[in-house]
Amino acid sequence: MKKTILSVITLFLILIVAGIIIFAVKNTFSLVKGKKNTKEEVKKTPQVDTIDKYGYTLFDSKPKAYKEKFSELKEVLNKEEVDDKEYAKLVAELFVIDFYDLNSKVSNTDIGGLDFIHKDAKEDFVKTSEDTIYKYIESNVYGGRKQELPVVTSAEATITETNYQGKKVQDENAYIAEVDITYKKDLKYPTKVSLTIVHDEKKLYVVVIK
Repeated sequence: MKKTILSVITLFLILIVAGIIIFAVKNTFSLVKGKKNTKEEVKKTPQVDTIDKYGYTLFDSKPKAYKEKFSELKEVLNKEEVDDKEYAKLVAELFVIDFYDLNSKVSNTDIGGLDFIHKDAKEDFVKTSEDTIYKYIESNVYGGRKQELPVVTSAEATITETNYQGKKVQDENAYIAEVDITYKKDLKYPTKVSLTIVHDEKKLYVVVIK
């Protein structure tokens, strides 16, 4: 009799432990799946246009002002003879729109304008951005963000030539771009910035932002 009771108790304990393990495994799988889906959703932002010869890609998540300037850039870069000054002007405008339009960013690590930052300046630029203007952006991975963030409606650049001699980059035919920024609503973000733009082979990149 005692052996029967002991067997029943043992079987009961085994079933409880098995149930706990199954529950834990299911929940862990759900969490992992949820994280995977979240990452996939971010990665699957559709491409809507490309400039293949220069390696530029336009994603659907970009703001309207950016998409309009991208079309202008594509037209300039697809010509047999590229107007270098116009190219520099559009790089400045695209960079500013993408960087300061915080409302289109998914999180505080989704730094805008990286396509136009020179490789030698990119690491410091990302770190500084995350520690300053991007620091307090709330996540919008699930699309429920309530935070009010700037929306850039336009950017207009004025270009002048300069001789840039930096520690890592030198360019006698560089450009200074003075850019005026207009927002949908004034949230006290910069309305004027100055950029230094240099050549690296056939492409133009931002190396200094003031």
